[in-house]
Parts: sequence; C-alpha cells; structure tokens
Amino acid sequence: MNIRAELEAALAKAEAGWRDANDDYGKAQAKLVKASAAWDHAVTDRRKAEVDRRKANTTLDRLFPDRRKADADRRYPDADVVSLVQAVADRHKAYLCRSEAAAGLARAEAERNAATAEREKASAALDELNRAQSKR
Repeated sequence: MNIRAELEAALAKAEAGWRDANDDYGKAQAKLVKASAAWDHAVTDRRKAEVDRRKANTTLDRLFPDRRKADADRRYPDADVVSLVQAVADRHKAYLCRSEAAAGLARAEAERNAATAEREKASAALDELNRAQSKR
C-alpha cells in the first residue's frame, strides 16, 4: 500500500471516529437536558409541597412546635415525616442523575476533542503529501 492510500484510510477512520464522538456528544447533551429538567421539576415540586420549610404553617412548623406552650403536641406526625424523607430522597436522586449526566457530557466532549485533533492531524498529513506531490 502506498503512502497516499494509508493516509486516506487514516483520514477516513479519523472522520468516522469524529462522527461517532460527535453523536455521543449530542446524546450526552440530550441526557443532561433531560436530567436538568427532572432536577427543575423536583425543585419545583419541593417548593409546592407541604414539607417546604419556607412556608408558614407547614409540616416543619408542626414538627417543631413552640415549646413554650404546654399543650403543644411535640410528636412527629408519621405521614409528614415520611413525605419529608421522600421529598429529600427524590431531590437527591435527581441531583445525582444531573451530576452523572454532566460528567458524561464532559467525558463525551473530551472524546470529541481528541477525535477532532486526530482528524486534523490526518488531514494535515494528507494535505502535506498533496503539496509535496504537486511541487514535483
């Protein structure tokens, strides 16, 4: 096999690798968008929920009643505690999914950058061969 055929084969392989890396990058971007939307949904649900600590007269107010009142019921309502724990677990899961998607996107971007560098290197070598042969 001559040098030109080898360089063209290397360029074709680099092009295919770059296309695959670019597709993976697009998939990782879509996954991150989906995970971010799930995170936004979880945060919005938290703000609407009965267990939000920012709202007055919510679960947390009942969980931590005024201790100065003698008739204050200091027992935790089981359903409120369970809903609070579930809300925290849902937010944690959404956060982990978003973090994993961001890491996947960074990994895909690094692979795409490496494939781009390889493609440019192969293209430069082929261009150099073309210039050298055209000078003859």
